[in-house]
Amino acid sequence: MKIIKMPVNPFAMNCYIYYDENTKEGVIIDPAVYSDEEKNDLKKFIEENKISIKYILNTHGHLDHILGNKFAKDYFNVPVLIHKDDLFLLENSKAQAELFDIDMEELPPADTFIDENSVIELPSFRFKIIHTPGHSPGSVCFIDESNKIVFCGDLIFKNSVGRSDLQGGDHNVLISSIKNNLFKNTEDDYDLYPGHMETTNVGDEKKLNSFLI
Repeated sequence: MKIIKMPVNPFAMNCYIYYDENTKEGVIIDPAVYSDEEKNDLKKFIEENKISIKYILNTHGHLDHILGNKFAKDYFNVPVLIHKDDLFLLENSKAQAELFDIDMEELPPADTFIDENSVIELPSFRFKIIHTPGHSPGSVCFIDESNKIVFCGDLIFKNSVGRSDLQGGDHNVLISSIKNNLFKNTEDDYDLYPGHMETTNVGDEKKLNSFLI
């Protein structure tokens, strides 16, 4: 499996392309491209590598993670998946954008709501979904158990955790999501791919993250 990280938009959010180099099938996680250059870079990489995108996956519904949903949906013509508890954020995306003086078109509705009973499966990999609220009510993590990889959105970062002062956030719930859901569904050698900044792993965060000790 191949992971491409593309920091995009004014918030330096990590958009990920996750695909199999043999089958060329993959997904885009949080396709929040904003500028024309970012959109072109995303298209160019996928086209040059002949990747067939099957799903658009949102870890949650905050503006910096959904900015490119319309572009990605229009261009790749594949389903947008998100947890239903963040539907209100999708529906109020223009209001979110106005707070940051960002001009944005109305986003397309979600095609499918996902929860812990959902499975995203392609011939070469399978995502287990865990619901990890606290940063937002509908935050989720996508776990590829075979490859020990987690796309964790803004739940946890290297030596830090996601903010909980936005609408629907709750710090105690966030910490519980990390300890009682993320950590209980992974092992120390699982790599964490967060929505901002660099990659980390479960073992290091258990030992070194001051928010969790």
